[in-house]
Amino acid sequence: NPEISRVVREAHDDAVRSALDYLERHATWTRRGRGGIEQLRVEGIVAASFRHRTSRAGDPHLHTHVVVANTALGADGVWATLAARHFYGNAKTIGHLYEAELRHLLTQRLGVRWGEVRNGIADIDGVPTSLMATLSTRRAQIEEAMDIRGQHSARAAQIATLTTRRTKAVDVDAHALMASWTKTAAAHGLGLDAVVGLLGREQPAPFDMREQITIEQHLLGEEGL
Repeated sequence: NPEISRVVREAHDDAVRSALDYLERHATWTRRGRGGIEQLRVEGIVAASFRHRTSRAGDPHLHTHVVVANTALGADGVWATLAARHFYGNAKTIGHLYEAELRHLLTQRLGVRWGEVRNGIADIDGVPTSLMATLSTRRAQIEEAMDIRGQHSARAAQIATLTTRRTKAVDVDAHALMASWTKTAAAHGLGLDAVVGLLGREQPAPFDMREQITIEQHLLGEEGL
């Protein structure tokens, strides 16, 4: 219902902000000197975010694109380009942090319970796998393309994503799309009553600042920053 949707959307936005906060604090640098030998901290990033609610295949897929300007204000007061290699080196970490924060916030605000975390991602416990498969058309397209090529590496997934990408429809009736999703979910046993039954099942673990500091120190040590 609209209230649950609002809570999920706000949790997503907050998790995106947390991920960008980590990016600014630990992975945003500029370079100075001959060959860019000197790395210099910057005051933060200049970026614009765009929240989308669907995949290119028209399935429900809440996600945000963030476009970062390739310029930043260095600690020396000079604007210059970013040292982008730190972005790439931290990409997986940032993604995992977003997912972890999203799980924490949805547990805190809705009381949902999670399944096993695999590669940084988990599914809400109780959501039918048949429904997730049905509403993952885009993923099915990518996997089919990889099967045809007989390649299943991360690079192969990137190539399949690009080769199967279609232009997004811009004239979709949002109400009709929502009605279709609701009907599909109900057909797989996830009507509104079932959704409500997934709430209030779990309480978030107490936050431990010491553990957070240890994690950040570990990450900084790995990245050599």
